[in-house]
Amino acid sequence: MKKGNLFVIGDIHARIDALLECLEYSKFDKEVDTLIVLGDVVDGGYHSKECVDELLTIKNLITIKGNHDDFFIKHMNEGWSENLWLHQGGVNTIESYGGKAYLKGAIYEPGNVYKEVVVPVTHQEFFNNMVMYHIHNGDLFIHGGFISNLGLEKTPDKDKMWDRTLIDYAREGPIPNFNRVFVGHTTTQTYGNATIPLKFNNLWMMDTGAGWSGKLTILNVDTEEYWQSDLQEPTR
Repeated sequence: MKKGNLFVIGDIHARIDALLECLEYSKFDKEVDTLIVLGDVVDGGYHSKECVDELLTIKNLITIKGNHDDFFIKHMNEGWSENLWLHQGGVNTIESYGGKAYLKGAIYEPGNVYKEVVVPVTHQEFFNNMVMYHIHNGDLFIHGGFISNLGLEKTPDKDKMWDRTLIDYAREGPIPNFNRVFVGHTTTQTYGNATIPLKFNNLWMMDTGAGWSGKLTILNVDTEEYWQSDLQEPTR
């Protein structure tokens, strides 16, 4: 029996073409390989639903919750539709699932979703079963990070999705207690406009900007070889 490989992929942000390119270029085997998704599957591009459809075809899948996934989960479960989310790709996600939001003046105001999204049960389970982090062989996979002086377990879940301070910590020295740490959330474009994964000591930055004008990256965890999609065009 073929032994599968472990892969990690950065923030997909509804870029279905980029996702398909990464799976193809890396020769990812959906039957035996394992994929860890670092969060933010939705928002950004126009194809959130299609990205989830594709991920659901992968037999061994681990999905970390990102802040944008959390936005959509709140909308899906509670009808939450704050302006912050709508202006950061939420409208594209709503429309991907058959809903509609309208502009009032210059902004999308809370509650301005007049056609509700329809989320298949399999997709509801996909989002509701996301985990805050995953540890494998001493490696940590997390969307944002954690607060160094609190440690992983004591860091609130919100900070696990939103934290950016761990990157600066890793630039000064290795993060203790883990072999490696893989994060998304903060784009490599904020560090010299890089569109490749960046490694600071034992931390890997895997969000290479697919949500805006960068690329999507998938990496073999064992070999640290990576493959990238084409550059993405900004959406509305």
